Amino acid sequence: MKTRLAESAVAAVDLSDCGVMYLHLGALTLRLAPSVLSELLATLGEAVAMHACQQAAGEEPLAWITRLQYGDS
Repeated sequence: MKTRLAESAVAAVDLSDCGVMYLHLGALTLRLAPSVLSELLATLGEAVAMHACQQAAGEEPLAWITRLQYGDS
């Protein structure tokens, strides 16, 4: 049996009796250990924060990779 923990217009998260978490994104469902889902959340949060900083600085997405490759500042 699964229990719905959260739901939005784009995603839902269920918890099974055995402790596996199910992340539903449209037709895609990922079965993840809670620690993996937590790490995914941290990674997505970091990406959103980086994108917001780049937008605030007027940079194109991933412009920092070019700077690292070519030593530009």
